[in-house]
Amino acid sequence: MPLGRGVEFGRTRRRIVLLGPLLRTVMKQGLVWEEYVDEAHLDLRYDVLREGLPRGTEHYPGIDEDPTTRFLCAYENGELIGCSTLQVDSRDGCKYRIRGMAVSPGFRNRGIGSRIVRGLQEYATQNGSGIWCNARIKAVKMYERCGFKIVSDIFEIEGIGLHYDMEWKSD
Repeated sequence: MPLGRGVEFGRTRRRIVLLGPLLRTVMKQGLVWEEYVDEAHLDLRYDVLREGLPRGTEHYPGIDEDPTTRFLCAYENGELIGCSTLQVDSRDGCKYRIRGMAVSPGFRNRGIGSRIVRGLQEYATQNGSGIWCNARIKAVKMYERCGFKIVSDIFEIEGIGLHYDMEWKSD
């Protein structure tokens, strides 16, 4: 349940709650569904996923602005530490596709990526669907722990690296 309207404070988006005459800032913590991609989200995507590529490649034109696209982010003490994009891109039992999945380097190997993926799976299950993704080689084990299966041969996305096509279907 939303507490208030999103407001920009420099690079950090915070929710403001009016409590009578009091104005209070609520610090984001844990998994949060965001309505849009902000600068911190784009910075995390760029830093983790677009090494050596030009600035701007972290933005997904037409996808980030699509009202059917969902964004699940992880916060610790108000800091964005993980992000994901759930795009409507249907194929054989999977209505959704994960894009832009990133966890800040200082927060890896703590289960944050798995928690984000499980949150995306819960959303997909509620909508009667599975999920697919192009998983980087280093992320395959995490996706497998979440029940995803490899459904392709290894392939390379130019400038980004080796991937497997993976999918998860809800029961």
